Amino acid sequence: MNTPKVSIIVPVYNVEKYLPCCMDSLLNQTLTDIEIILVDDGSPDNCPAICDEYAKQDHRVKVIHKMNGGLGYARNSGLEMATGEYIAFVDSDDYVELNTYEKLHRLATDTKTDVVHFNFQRFNNQKNTWMPTTICKEMLYNTENSIRGFMLDMIATGPKARTDMVIQCSSCCALFRHEVIKRYGLRFKSERELISEDLVFNMDFLLHSSKVITIPDAFYNYRVNLSSLSRTIRPDRIVKGHILYQYLIGMLNENKFGMEGYLRATRRFIGYSRSNIRKYLRSSLPKNEKKQWLKEVANYPYWREIAYSYPYRKLPLMHALHFYLLCKGYCHLLYFLEIIYKRVK
Repeated sequence: MNTPKVSIIVPVYNVEKYLPCCMDSLLNQTLTDIEIILVDDGSPDNCPAICDEYAKQDHRVKVIHKMNGGLGYARNSGLEMATGEYIAFVDSDDYVELNTYEKLHRLATDTKTDVVHFNFQRFNNQKNTWMPTTICKEMLYNTENSIRGFMLDMIATGPKARTDMVIQCSSCCALFRHEVIKRYGLRFKSERELISEDLVFNMDFLLHSSKVITIPDAFYNYRVNLSSLSRTIRPDRIVKGHILYQYLIGMLNENKFGMEGYLRATRRFIGYSRSNIRKYLRSSLPKNEKKQWLKEVANYPYWREIAYSYPYRKLPLMHALHFYLLCKGYCHLLYFLEIIYKRVK
């Protein structure tokens, strides 16, 4: 049996409404030499039966049924079955352009690269689309220093940068050489343990890569679903963010990224925390509940520790002011700042 050129791993959970759109984009790829691995992660709707029906209709579709374990572990189950030269990941409520894997596979094989990163665009149920500015031009990283620099940029920016992030870390926006994954036994962490399992997987992969290419093409279409888990207001997000922060610091120290690694990981945590504070305070929750939560967050010891070692005054003015009010525990001023910011925006 021939080895497929690309294995596409699709975790499936409670998406019967969106799965046909995703599958249409995969089954009609201009590159036909692919395998599609649907991982039914204990979905409670009709997805298990829908997956089986796709497998009956097309020999390239394989199905795994498993107990619910989350996105990361579902992808790992797909990796156990995958046989392709390259690996791609697609979330089952999203879709890709029809020429995605033909172009990516040709580029990867022609250049003998380990991973190709590309852009994405967001869309919603009203068919509005918008593309974040991430990868602006084609770039080649083929030295240890350049790849390590790319890793740092994927984590976050330096203190003086205007934005917290310049390169998104979704594993869905990359094509990975399968041999690297197999050789080093790479697997995803559970998002229930580390909230950005995509970033951690990318870091692990890049540490073992010798050639990386980025291209500006927006092949991936990411559905903005207001009811999805990633958009739910959750009071524990900053605590979870700190767990990831500590993990990143340990990984960066172990691989001798030095002070620059600390600066990037800390900028990511500060930006992530600010974003979640903003999301929580802009929610429809009662004002008293939001203020009480903010007081609890301000009492976390992280902020004072970071203030001693991170040059937060070099951050953009509003970012620096937000962090200053947080680490000083000036909750009323911070709450007022967010209300003003929301009205201005």
